[in-house]
Amino acid sequence: MGTEENRQRTIGLKQEKEYIMKKLFVVLMCVLALSGVLWAQGNAEAAKYPDRAIEFVIPGSAGGGSDILGRTITDIIQKYKLVDQTITIVNKGGGASAVSHGYVNAKTDVDYYLLTCNSANQLSMHVNKSMSPKGPFTPIANMALDDILLVSRTDGKFPDWASVEKAIKANPSSLTVGLADDLDAMALALLEEKTGTKFNPSAYFASSGEVATALLGGHMDLAILNPVECVGLVEGGRLTAIGSFAPKAMSAPFEKTPTFTALGHPDVVMQMSRSVIGPAGMSREAQLFWSDVLQKVSETQEWKVGYIQKNVLEGQYLNADDFTKFYAESEKMLLDFAKKLGIL
Repeated sequence: MGTEENRQRTIGLKQEKEYIMKKLFVVLMCVLALSGVLWAQGNAEAAKYPDRAIEFVIPGSAGGGSDILGRTITDIIQKYKLVDQTITIVNKGGGASAVSHGYVNAKTDVDYYLLTCNSANQLSMHVNKSMSPKGPFTPIANMALDDILLVSRTDGKFPDWASVEKAIKANPSSLTVGLADDLDAMALALLEEKTGTKFNPSAYFASSGEVATALLGGHMDLAILNPVECVGLVEGGRLTAIGSFAPKAMSAPFEKTPTFTALGHPDVVMQMSRSVIGPAGMSREAQLFWSDVLQKVSETQEWKVGYIQKNVLEGQYLNADDFTKFYAESEKMLLDFAKKLGIL
């Protein structure tokens, strides 16, 4: 009996040991599974976009319309802490935006780059063939519509359109007009076609800021500028806007500037969009993230008053999907118009 009892006890201990080991194994698997979930959550939080600094690329030098747009957006984002990461402004002027496009096209981490864009940049992409071989840029959000002006020095020879028209018709190509991009050239070409005039468009600069400086310095007679690019100089009495391409009368300080329609040329009408785009191949996540951030920017008083109203713009926020449609439609219109005027 003693031997049998010992054998049964041994079997019992063995079974109990196996039971305990199975329980320990189950507990260990649960711990490992929980650890895996926590690790995955931790990694997901660590990789939450954006997880590092962003570059906001400006296709122009400091002080121009695109620079003002980019810096205003960045200041508002930082003031309201709309994004956790640092945003650095990078000015890449030259080549009618081709330099900035080439800079961004060379990047592989495309979710970490933004660009200001306007109708002129859209046109230049085709004129200069500066789109990425990976595909078109990624529309993120439209922010505003901007008007176009013909501007002269207040102390110069041309206080109004009548004096310009008289001089240029008497001596074609005698007046030099400063331009900063292909849309400026298109506006001038439209003006020439519809008014039967011919200007000298040889004064081509890397940015609108340089155009304004050259005009003030007496290096040319006139310039094509947007309100945001000359509003301070007009208010200060140094420049005079002698004609507007706007579809309707503008607000102060341009309320006395006649539209070309009012001057008897109803077909001389043109506006440009101001927007933000991303590089070719930007992820949908990044596109929607920035579209949402920019909507919040457009809803602030700093944007409505400090940017739109101050710079005599028309606020027009369009989210990523709406802007994608608008971008395609406006691009087609620009290209058709450019071909008609012989720019493309």
